Amino acid sequence: MTQKILDFLAERKQKWLDAKLKKETDEAQQQLIKVSATEKFAPAIWITDAAKRVTQLSMVSHPGKFSHPSAKISSLVAQATSNNDGYLRSGNMTYPLDVLGNAAAMDVYKFLSIPLSDEETVLAHFESETPLIQNFISALHLDFKDIRQDFLSIKADAAKPRTDALIKQVYFPLDDGSYHLLSILTPSGMVTELKQRIDHMRFSDESKKARQCKKDQQWHNGFQDLPNLTITAYGGTKPQNISVLNNQNAGRAYLLPCIPPELNKQPIRLPTKDFFDQCLFIENEPFKILFSILKKLIDIKPNNMETREDINDALDEIIEEILRQADRIKEQTPGWSKDPRYHRLPESQRIWLDLHPDQQQQRQNNSEWYDDIQECISDWIADHLSKQAGKRIQLQDVDYRHIFRKAHDLLKEQLEHDKEFL
Repeated sequence: MTQKILDFLAERKQKWLDAKLKKETDEAQQQLIKVSATEKFAPAIWITDAAKRVTQLSMVSHPGKFSHPSAKISSLVAQATSNNDGYLRSGNMTYPLDVLGNAAAMDVYKFLSIPLSDEETVLAHFESETPLIQNFISALHLDFKDIRQDFLSIKADAAKPRTDALIKQVYFPLDDGSYHLLSILTPSGMVTELKQRIDHMRFSDESKKARQCKKDQQWHNGFQDLPNLTITAYGGTKPQNISVLNNQNAGRAYLLPCIPPELNKQPIRLPTKDFFDQCLFIENEPFKILFSILKKLIDIKPNNMETREDINDALDEIIEEILRQADRIKEQTPGWSKDPRYHRLPESQRIWLDLHPDQQQQRQNNSEWYDDIQECISDWIADHLSKQAGKRIQLQDVDYRHIFRKAHDLLKEQLEHDKEFL
């Protein structure tokens, strides 16, 4: 159960030996060094020494050195409560604690971070006083309570919190007209978690594969990305002077853009005769790309299970894009279809696209308009798929019914969403 601790000490011993023996050529001296290593890294002796050196380290959630490398503040582990308030903050997410202190004592932190067979760290076992760690320490003929107290001091908060003039500060107004002077600290664990998630989003094998498919104009389910990222650096050439997590990140952290987006409002063309003829344009993206992909997938031989799944994904994208175009029209002032200019618009499309309260009863109880829209979506896709092939093709009944079912399922989801606003 504690073999990982012994392996850790054996590894530390070997590194120490390699460094010492490299500088010594005398065989007698080499033997003395080996004896010294055996004593120095004996579990009881090393752990006793580590328990004394742990006072040189502090585990924190918000290091002050991110504001300035010379800032000296009290060690702080934030104890924030979780609340469904919509904020990304301490308490609402779990992230690793950071470590500050003497670099020469970082081996103690590595020891406390060793995951044992149950995947809990040595430090967690000391905190919980598990029989596993108690038996291990007792077998070394050490006093468990004293050793535990020493190691847990790495997370001890200062009795009197202290800030520093080098920390970023802000005056926070109070109701009585006075102010609190707040010291702004960086949640380095949250910064690290953000960096890891963005790195995975951008550089994982799956993401690389998706980007290559885009480059080669091949079908893929897509990938996520965050544009306009800025990279900031903490600690310059010595990121280890800031914190352990900062050193692990090579001093790099991402800054997300906080400026409001610049949106060019596109004019909405309301259909006067038919939504599908007047508002959907196969020549424009993304329809042009999606139909091209769908045509290539249909032509693949043999048409196996994986290909069918890709065809389904492409159909979903096309139908969802149709529904997105419909949503833009639904955002118009309810009742727009009552204007005489739109009297030639089919009644089923009026019920679908105009969310006027007068039509609420028809939307909920009359299924004829719903069936008509499903058929229109299916016909439109089948018609343009034929045009994409460069000749008029006749879809098999089973293929047409498949498209119809797809349109039914996604249209049903949209109508359930619309009910929230009726």
